[in-house]
Amino acid sequence: MKPGKLPLLILCPKTPIFMRGELWIAPEVLLANGFSQDLKGLVEMASSMEADICFLPYHDSLLISDLKELKTLANDVGLNCALTIDGPFQSLTQQRDLLTIFEEMGRRPLNFQEKLTKEMWKIVEKMRRVEELGIELAILCDDLAYKARLYFSPANFRKYLLPLYRILASEFSSKKITMGWHSDGNVSAILSDLVNCGFRFFSMESECVNLLAFKLSYGNRVTLIGGIRTAWLLKDRLDREQQQECLKEIKNLAAEGGFILASSCGLFSPESLHRLKEIYSLTKDLATLPSESE
Repeated sequence: MKPGKLPLLILCPKTPIFMRGELWIAPEVLLANGFSQDLKGLVEMASSMEADICFLPYHDSLLISDLKELKTLANDVGLNCALTIDGPFQSLTQQRDLLTIFEEMGRRPLNFQEKLTKEMWKIVEKMRRVEELGIELAILCDDLAYKARLYFSPANFRKYLLPLYRILASEFSSKKITMGWHSDGNVSAILSDLVNCGFRFFSMESECVNLLAFKLSYGNRVTLIGGIRTAWLLKDRLDREQQQECLKEIKNLAAEGGFILASSCGLFSPESLHRLKEIYSLTKDLATLPSESE
């Protein structure tokens, strides 16, 4: 594990870099494994799992001085450090329920757009605070879909959210922080929009989006964060056939270039950690970063 892996993956998408790291780890998982239920605990647990990257949730309560300290701690134990941050729509869902949001979209579209735009500029302000810290990657988390389809039409996505995404991507992706994007559910209908607006890293559910087809379609324009199915983490154990299925699917994704192995559902129970460690063990011989001297 080297702190240089993520910067090289960003600069050279063709490089066969294989990284590992979880976007979300529940406090219960930290507690059950003897780690503090805070961001320092996240860093320490990621290191103990032999991950390559630690994703830190960036909230208003997180001071820049604390984030700087956490990044140093992560780098000192061989981890790259990245951020997850709520997107404009996700921020609205923290304030009100989905039904109320959809009603406002239909009845008061200007108010709805104004609120989304306000949340977007809050994100810009947050990201500008961290530009000088040397954190290379931030994942914008905006859950926009059910298992089968988007919450709203692709046309409404392009009307309300896509212009805001373009601003976010242009503000940061070409500068010091590369922007990625996450959503649960089936977001296949808007993937071309997301790629073309400038997002580079993508975290999506294998159960809802054909990740391999997505990677084959866009090549080095996209880097995947994912590949671990929720069902694998829910098993009491993986039998030999399931292990082979898991390894084959992950190998196929990793073979297409830079790849960060992760679940899209996150670690939500102490039991899921056992399966994750098993999957890590299965994939230990996959492509790794060449030494910096090569």
